[in-house]
Amino acid sequence: MAVGKNFLENLTVAMYENSFTVYREFIQNSADSIDKAVSTGLMDKEDAVIDIHIEYNKRRIFVYDNAMGIPMRYFKKIMTDVADSEKDRNTEKGFRGIGRLAGLGYCDTLIFRTSAKGENKESVITWDGVKLKEIVADPTQHPTSDQLIEMITDIQYVDAKEEEHFFEVIMNDVIFESDDLLDQEQVINYLQIVAPVPYANYFIFSSKIYEFAKNQGFKIDEYTILVNGNSLFKPYKTKLYEGTEGSKKEYDEIHDVEFKTFLGADGKPIAWMWYGIAKYEKYIPIVNTMRCIRLRKENIQIGDEDTLGYAKEYFKEPRGNGYFIGELFVVDNNLIPNARRDYFNPTPALKSFEQIVHDFFYSDLYDLYHYASKVRSAQKSLTNFEEKEKEFEEKVKNAGFIDSEEKEIAKKEIEESREKVAKAKRELENRRKDAANNEVLGKVFTEIEKTYKNDGSKETGRPKKDDKSENTEKNNKYLTQSLSKFGKKEQKLIAKIYVIIKSMLPKDMAEMVVKKIQEELSK
Repeated sequence: MAVGKNFLENLTVAMYENSFTVYREFIQNSADSIDKAVSTGLMDKEDAVIDIHIEYNKRRIFVYDNAMGIPMRYFKKIMTDVADSEKDRNTEKGFRGIGRLAGLGYCDTLIFRTSAKGENKESVITWDGVKLKEIVADPTQHPTSDQLIEMITDIQYVDAKEEEHFFEVIMNDVIFESDDLLDQEQVINYLQIVAPVPYANYFIFSSKIYEFAKNQGFKIDEYTILVNGNSLFKPYKTKLYEGTEGSKKEYDEIHDVEFKTFLGADGKPIAWMWYGIAKYEKYIPIVNTMRCIRLRKENIQIGDEDTLGYAKEYFKEPRGNGYFIGELFVVDNNLIPNARRDYFNPTPALKSFEQIVHDFFYSDLYDLYHYASKVRSAQKSLTNFEEKEKEFEEKVKNAGFIDSEEKEIAKKEIEESREKVAKAKRELENRRKDAANNEVLGKVFTEIEKTYKNDGSKETGRPKKDDKSENTEKNNKYLTQSLSKFGKKEQKLIAKIYVIIKSMLPKDMAEMVVKKIQEELSK
């Protein structure tokens, strides 16, 4: 049975939900070619480059690498055998033989040109995307797959220099519906997250990640990738922000990174990861580009930021992934990315992987950000009580209460709060014990504790009272008593007005109004 004409359309536009994946597919093939060139001694890794050039006005895209190239004798077979790649899925990033045609659905003409070292000819194949669409739309034409490829391709061989070795993809006349492919900023933002590039030099924990990987024998695939001359780096940062890109402010930071290696039933590593240690104050806002733990194979992202959270629910709470920053690197060759590269093919190896990794995400990481919440809540209770008690003593000392009734109410509230404070102290002490027995928890506890100390609060307990501020009948004064030009009856009336104001308005507004009236009446 012959394969019909629609297969090629299904392997291009219909295969991918995001048009930017064409860049990822081209980069995967270039990366494999670079690996071969380095392993065969053709070139050194530091000399290899994947160079993307975007010409918006000409609606044209170039993706070039200076690696192996394809010899003339293999060119036609390799470039026309769709979905029949001879690549090794255990060692190579692209292996299905369909990724190179990903761009065909987004441009009028897709061109591949290449040359291998030692050959004086350059091989060129042109795919006609306009003609493909016409044939697919014409109900009277029913070519087989082989016939269709013959109808929409043209192969030529032109002169080249023998020392050249390269492969280049050219997308001519990118369709207007895919304008985003020509947006340099969007392309850079996408590839810095997805592509196998190094960490930015401002990410201070990159050396620690490299060192761990080296010591454990893990390889982090990285390549020099340029977009219109701009080198790409993973944009990890130590600072965490809230707000919007135009008006963001820091609220937390990555203080350290921790590592975890996952072993299969045979004791061999199937994956490893790093994740940031922070105070885990909130679900990380979207303004932080690299939020969430990202899933990677050969250092190319699998899926997106939601893959380990909402999409596959590795966490007890799907939102739990949003409290972290980090990467999960898969090293088991039996875990094979699916055609869309949004997850892995369903295999026994995947089922085993999910069970092993799931336990750590579901329990350990869940417990970690909930532990931080408990420590923060206890510290906040102590700080709030100290502030409330200090405010009470200041009012006693400076005649800040309206009358004895308001004072007694405030005093009662403080006494009731003491029970909550005692509970918070016990909670904090228990969490301190946890921290003493667990290095990761210890780091989190220390950073949260620093925050409250830096805010001027004491570690635990209430501030020591100043004996001079002790309330006695002898020095007992209230707010309206400072209005000496008014008689006692008038002072009582003013006090009643203050009470009504405080009962009707929010606390901050009421205090502001009372203070303003007090200032006016004191003139």
